[in-house]
Amino acid sequence: MTADVVVPDEHPLHGLHPVRTPVWWGWRGDVVKRCDIEVHTGRPVVLRIEKRFSGFERLLAKLFKAPNEVKRPLDPMNSLIWELSDGTRDFQTIVHYLNITFEEEATPVIERSTAAVRGFVALGVMKLIPSEARVPWSTEPGAVPPEQNIEARDPDMDQWT
Repeated sequence: MTADVVVPDEHPLHGLHPVRTPVWWGWRGDVVKRCDIEVHTGRPVVLRIEKRFSGFERLLAKLFKAPNEVKRPLDPMNSLIWELSDGTRDFQTIVHYLNITFEEEATPVIERSTAAVRGFVALGVMKLIPSEARVPWSTEPGAVPPEQNIEARDPDMDQWT
């Protein structure tokens, strides 16, 4: 049995709630590992992010028929963190589920979780909010953010032809 890990009060993410920002996301492939919380599918998550081009870059992209989006596949641990980060769970809860799902693979779990959340924040696809804050945007899979011009698609990428 895995011992529960406690995030210290002085930890910079203690008490904060990670929340996905408006970004299209979905799943690909089979279940890898699944925890016992309903929102976690256990499938690898993929983010689709629109590329931002300058005028000259846009011209080159059109000329060379470059894709207008980047697909960022996440590993199983980051996929779990992503799926649980809807703003309703605090950092401690996410660490708990990562620890019980991946056990020794996630060691040191607090440091790994911190690095993952900070990486998502640095990419601009996640924010940290206080527990009393409400999320006014959609965190659902398959939702195209209003400021992006990517094609709407089913979040189950295995269904794409």
